Amino acid sequence: MRALHLCTLTLAGVVLAALPAKAVVIVVGGGAGAQCYATAEFGDPFAAFDICTKALDNQQMSVRDRAATYINRSVVRLRVHDYAGAMTDCELSIARYPNLGEAYVNRGAALINMDMPKEALESLDKAIKVGLDKVHLAYYNRGLAREQLKDAKGAWEDYRKALELDPTFTLAAEELKRFTVTGTIIEARS
Repeated sequence: MRALHLCTLTLAGVVLAALPAKAVVIVVGGGAGAQCYATAEFGDPFAAFDICTKALDNQQMSVRDRAATYINRSVVRLRVHDYAGAMTDCELSIARYPNLGEAYVNRGAALINMDMPKEALESLDKAIKVGLDKVHLAYYNRGLAREQLKDAKGAWEDYRKALELDPTFTLAAEELKRFTVTGTIIEARS
């Protein structure tokens, strides 16, 4: 029996078309941890969950790789809307190796989906401060959190920053299309 269950999506006040971005972390050295990384974002989520859990059972894994594997498993949990499980995996990662910004990005994504935008902003700010390879994901998610807080100007600025950091990032480009800027007034269409 699989330990991962597909949860019902219940988003209060979140634009469904704008889903938070998730971050994976490379696991060095091969084995199940590397397989977890390879399948977390795009593979079958149930198979990926099983692979990641098996990797976490490996006592020989380095502290950093274990933290990265928790991050990768959080991506799997986010994909199937298991936000509480994703939060748990992010917290386990942070407790072991607090300098992986991807854990804070994924925690922020879970919090956005749990309608906790203030807490999401704190986590995403921490991701930016700690640093990560794809920092544009933190700015994009921060834009989503700011929209939940009715901060159109802040959301617009974060989506612009995400697109500036990665000009090919289509999610941010699509979000920016919804905004109207008139002088100092910035408004967003739903």
